[in-house]
Amino acid sequence: MERAHLESAAATYSYLRGLLSIPVGVLFILAGLSNLEWGPLRQVWVFGAAVLAAGVAYLLITRYYTHHYGRVTPSTRAQVKAVIATIVCALVVTGGLQADWSLDLPVNGTAIAFALVMAANYAIPVGLRAHHMVICGALLVAGLLPLWGDVGPDYKINVGLMLMGVATIAAGIFDHGALKRTFGAPKDLNPGNSNAGI
Repeated sequence: MERAHLESAAATYSYLRGLLSIPVGVLFILAGLSNLEWGPLRQVWVFGAAVLAAGVAYLLITRYYTHHYGRVTPSTRAQVKAVIATIVCALVVTGGLQADWSLDLPVNGTAIAFALVMAANYAIPVGLRAHHMVICGALLVAGLLPLWGDVGPDYKINVGLMLMGVATIAAGIFDHGALKRTFGAPKDLNPGNSNAGI
């Protein structure tokens, strides 16, 4: 098997471990609800407990993927690219948040920025799949609808966070399905011998 094919498969595997997106998406939703002081999330400790639970869930899901599909260690170059991409994505989303906070635009900059970042995050390294286009497109359209001008920046940003969470969870569920279709049903592996470097 050629190295380029192996690198492509490893990169695809890294991006399609979609169940890892679910705790992150839940935290986006809970952050929005917490900021809006909804129900029990008025209490700061409730969100703190949710962060802890999401961290535990993330570790358990990582263990599931390692046990059933193996592990991939990105090359130093790939890791540097990932760090740079994360910084750029954070800056773009922060720009969207800032636009919502300081400009009285009829659109939701938070949702728009995240839709663009999410699409780029898939398109550049592994390519967009149909479900990515639908989810990112729906989030983009929701952000572009001219109904956000009269709701106030706090509400606009926090609803944007919740929309980000829904999109993240949806993409994660479909990514996991794509992972199973691409690499087959989960198999028990010996994790000690299943690490692949890219």
